[in-house]
This record gives sequence, structure tokens and C-alpha cells, in this order.
Amino acid sequence: MKMKFKLLLVVLGMFMLTLLGCTKREGRAIVIKGTSTASPKPGTLTGTFVATGAFNTHGAGEMVVVPNGEDSIHCTYKLTAPEGDFQMVMDCENPPGMTGVWKIISGTGFYSGMKGHGTLVMMFPPDVPAGVISEETMTGEVWLRW
Repeated sequence: MKMKFKLLLVVLGMFMLTLLGCTKREGRAIVIKGTSTASPKPGTLTGTFVATGAFNTHGAGEMVVVPNGEDSIHCTYKLTAPEGDFQMVMDCENPPGMTGVWKIISGTGFYSGMKGHGTLVMMFPPDVPAGVISEETMTGEVWLRW
């Protein structure tokens, strides 16, 4: 009898773990559009951003651009909004490719514990002098801590 009771407890425990602890959280779609005041050359760029989708916000952006060989660049992008800030890393092709990937690496306030990743496209608007303004459109998914 004791053996059957123990087996029943084990089965119930596994069932509860399955229901409570093993659910997969799906990412929520996000689009982040950033505008910087310079082209992707080595150094620190400043600008603004707007995020829509999983959450809606806007604020200031600061991007540190580091060459990564002849054909690519690596950027660290800190986005500061009224609810907190989050930081991402981006790896992109130098022009003319101008595509890449991004990943969220940290956050504070509302964005504490947030994870995310996706793809990006850089553009230099044709109606402004070359190298004066760059735009990044990042699309992907985020997982908020709640």
C-alpha cells in the first residue's frame, strides 16, 4: 500500500510540474526604429528611438560602433525610455549590405529581465547628406519578465 501511495505522489508531482513549471512562454512581436545623427563609423552616436508592438515607448538612444573586420560592425545600443532602459548588441554588414541581427542583453526598471532578438536593416535617407543620419529598423521578438 505504501508503494502505491508513493507512486501516486510521484505521478501527481510530475503532473503539477508539467502544469506549473514547464509552460513555454511565447515571444511578443516588436519593432524598434532608431535614428542616429551620424553614419556607422567608429565612435559613439546619439539619437532617438520608437518601439511598438510588445510595448510602446520612445526615448533617447546611444550607440557605440566598433568595426569588426572589413565587412561588418559591432554595436552596443543603449535605449533609455521613461520606464527604464535596455541594452542590445547588434552585428551588421557594412554598406552596401546594411542588414544584421540584434539581441537584448540587459534592462532596468520595466525592462529588467527582458530578453529579445531579431533582425535589422540600416538605411541612409536619400534626402539628407550622406553620413549625416542613419536609421535602423529592428524587428523581432521580446520576452518580458512578467
